Amino acid sequence: MNIQNIRSYLLHNKGCNITVIYHGARNKKEIYKGVLNSMYFNVFTIILFSGEIKSFSYIDVLTKTIKIYM
Repeated sequence: MNIQNIRSYLLHNKGCNITVIYHGARNKKEIYKGVLNSMYFNVFTIILFSGEIKSFSYIDVLTKTIKIYM
């Protein structure tokens, strides 16, 4: 898996519902649910169901800091 594969996978699923699980420090886990909105060169954004916009890096997916579920 490389960044180009991650970017193309997300581009193919643009507009779909997405769940992002962020694994932070000290086993802290945050779950974000929303709609995949935009893809940029280094990051992608999702619009949460609460109306917030969150951005995540493709590197975070590659290093398994975040996990993506469609």
